Amino acid sequence: MNQFNNSPISRRSFIKTIAGGAAVTFSISSLPISLLAAENPPVSTFATDPAWAPESGIANWRIDGMPKVTGEKIYARDFRARDLESHGWPSQKEERILYALRTNRIDAQVDSYQFDMLPSELRPIKTIDAACLATDNVLVSCDMKKPFFVKLSSAAAYYGQPVALLIFKNFDVFRQAKKILQFNPDVISYGAAVLRPTPQPYPNPYEYVKNEALEVPFSRVQTDPSQYKAQSAQVKHNVLVNMQTKTQQGEWQQYSRTFQTQVMDPMFMEPEAGLAWYDTNSDRLHLVLGTQSPTGDMAGAAEIFRDINCPYPVNNVDLIACYPGGGFGGRDSSYFSMYLAMAAPYAQGYPIRWAQDRFEQFQVGLKRHHTDFNESIYVDKNGLIQAVNASFTLNGGGRKNLSPYVAELAALSVCNAYNIPQILAYGEALDTPDLIGGSQRGFGGPQAFIAIETLLDEVAQKSSTDPFTIRRLNLLNKQGTTVTGAPITQDLQLPQILDELESQPLWQNRLASQQNFANKGLKYGVGLALANEAYGTGRDGMFGAVIINRDGSITARTPYIDMGNGAATALGLAPSNWLGRNASNIMMGDAGFFNSLGLYTPESSKLCHKPTPNPFSAKEVAVLSGSASACLGAYYQYHAVAHAGLSLLLGSVLPVLQQIWQVKVDYQQLSWQAGSATLAGYPTVEWSTIVEAIFRQNLPTYGAVHASFIVDFVNADFSFPLLSDTPLTLPLDYIALGTSVNDLMPVTRSKITVLPAANSQYGRSTYAPSGALIAVSVDPSTGKVTVEDCITALSAGVQHCPQLVSGQSQGGVAMAMGYVLSEDCPLTPDGPGGGNWNLDKYHLMRMNDVPLNQQLLVMPPAENETTARGIAEAVMCPIPPAILNALAMATQHRFSTLPVTPAAIRTIL
Repeated sequence: MNQFNNSPISRRSFIKTIAGGAAVTFSISSLPISLLAAENPPVSTFATDPAWAPESGIANWRIDGMPKVTGEKIYARDFRARDLESHGWPSQKEERILYALRTNRIDAQVDSYQFDMLPSELRPIKTIDAACLATDNVLVSCDMKKPFFVKLSSAAAYYGQPVALLIFKNFDVFRQAKKILQFNPDVISYGAAVLRPTPQPYPNPYEYVKNEALEVPFSRVQTDPSQYKAQSAQVKHNVLVNMQTKTQQGEWQQYSRTFQTQVMDPMFMEPEAGLAWYDTNSDRLHLVLGTQSPTGDMAGAAEIFRDINCPYPVNNVDLIACYPGGGFGGRDSSYFSMYLAMAAPYAQGYPIRWAQDRFEQFQVGLKRHHTDFNESIYVDKNGLIQAVNASFTLNGGGRKNLSPYVAELAALSVCNAYNIPQILAYGEALDTPDLIGGSQRGFGGPQAFIAIETLLDEVAQKSSTDPFTIRRLNLLNKQGTTVTGAPITQDLQLPQILDELESQPLWQNRLASQQNFANKGLKYGVGLALANEAYGTGRDGMFGAVIINRDGSITARTPYIDMGNGAATALGLAPSNWLGRNASNIMMGDAGFFNSLGLYTPESSKLCHKPTPNPFSAKEVAVLSGSASACLGAYYQYHAVAHAGLSLLLGSVLPVLQQIWQVKVDYQQLSWQAGSATLAGYPTVEWSTIVEAIFRQNLPTYGAVHASFIVDFVNADFSFPLLSDTPLTLPLDYIALGTSVNDLMPVTRSKITVLPAANSQYGRSTYAPSGALIAVSVDPSTGKVTVEDCITALSAGVQHCPQLVSGQSQGGVAMAMGYVLSEDCPLTPDGPGGGNWNLDKYHLMRMNDVPLNQQLLVMPPAENETTARGIAEAVMCPIPPAILNALAMATQHRFSTLPVTPAAIRTIL
């Protein structure tokens, strides 16, 4: 149990008893996990294997399982300033409480706001609004182009934009005042009507043109980057003419459809909450947040106060990153953090707490975008897809967030799992006054897969071709290319996925099952879909660190965030790759530790230059840091933590073993059995013996690494003089070793990989393909859809923890079912933007809605595949189109608007 002030506190007991300008330095730590164990425990007893994972590489339960089931404080919502006294917070001061007065209309000016209905003892002690910020020269940061607050006599820029933030003296005052203010129509007065602004696309929409039916193929990868944009307009015109001509001549058949998908809330367990404290004595801003983007949150918070005339200078920002209680993209670059940081100085030296309830989260939390898209595919007489033309328009809502990049991935995903010679793909995001869109599970991929997978089923139906056959004819393989013209670098295992699914009785017996359900007055269908979901961004940087503690236990450190995807558990297993032991504890969101290394990326990447003997300086890396999206843990982040363990193996463990065995040891020949080091022909050496020698000889116990990935990992040669005179080539671009956090020194690095310049044009290069069979029944009298069975086939590579993969799949099924059948945030005044939506109006899938019959078929790793694939998003992606295809078989109608409600079913039946 976490210990604060020498007395135990727990989440459960807390709820029971309490609940009802200049250069800025940054520090990020991981409070809940770092307090579970000290970095260097006393040596009184030697550590046993961690109870959560005593066997190398195998987890008995999640590393965070015990804190969660015993009710320890691990979420940002759980903490109070008094819990943080050991971190310098003023626990003796009463917390101030923050509350936002939010607009619920975008069609009229805001004339005024007032809270005269509050008794004097319940009124806020400070009000922050647009006039206050203007007086104090508190500017908006880079991505807050729209004002923090609605100015009087102006209309709100989006639903839920605040007119003011109110600071209350304490929680009891806040609780009583909120009961009076929330849902009170007299708090904000509206005046003259305003016209809805014309939606404007964000600059530089994404457009991809590919034509491989040319003597010299044209695509982003296959064309000189300096010529691609200039030539693409003419190539696009030629492709359009070709589509029209081939269709008119009867050589190609065109299949087209327009689609519309709704706004969807990520519905993570904990609405956003956090603590902030502006220390007036040191101009230091302290934050406690559950976030997916801790580094971005810190930088954004500092930028708010950058004006030289601002009375609240911020010289340092300290962030404690807690478990977010679920993410799904909804906490990635969230504006909650910005508002909390901005309010902190106005608490006059007191800590301030803000915890949104579910009503507020529905109103202003990041959503999956409303998307309008249309797609045409052109199929020749042999069933081969010759061309595709697709366009995606995403409603970004009231703030930019990551919307343009979600549109980008939608465009990048149009060919899905298929090799298509000619492609026109366009994606844009619109600036509107609606609910704010952001990244959410699948990141634009689900929309693209819905389009092509339902169209392919239509092709199969109209051409009397089997759905499996039409897909096999067109599968993407290493001879094909993606939307950008990039080659396929992985074995996608798509034929194996189709073979597994086609052999299932659920598919083989579908017609007999349909008759059985018809006998009961129900309609029945089985749908198939594939999804070739990408993981990674195309340019990813990652950090990892491993520490050997004095008692022999291991600590892992990572800036990565566990968003409910089990990353803490998987990364806790990573040190076993090279050290034969799992981590006893892990520090997530620990970006501050890695920031202190002082690494940087050159402004003009030297990866595209000609090879030189040593193109990078000691602390220069190719790609500094990557995204914290859920699908990056198993491949990218695991790589970094595992190789941090390798750095200690090379810098400390092997030198000790060479002394004991009196022989040079190839690290790849070393193995571990029951925690002891083994080498053929030599006696085993216990871990305790190795650790004692490491500390006695003052060898490194801290290993920190950085890796960069641009289609492939950047490799460099590193020197380990205690081990060998010959440098070792490793898939890293930085290693530091030391005996403490304060004396980490870079390992000498020489020859570094220069990757092909074309790599930066790939867009995406790593994929986790999957497929699904879904069976549904439909009650014609009510329109109720029941998902009867679900079988998912997945190419996951090497599974670090099969139970986590299974759990992610089950969660993906439930989320996808809600996406297709029930969940909806209308973009109307009576939708969540009005501020009165909760789970009584938002219809989630419940346990009795999710099929008991779920199977996950994980393909064996491809030949020579030794790594995992990022599957957290992939396992959701084939489910929506599979459900739609199942409904088409059941109802003989193709739905292209989500959600497919009982009313929509009744209309067509």
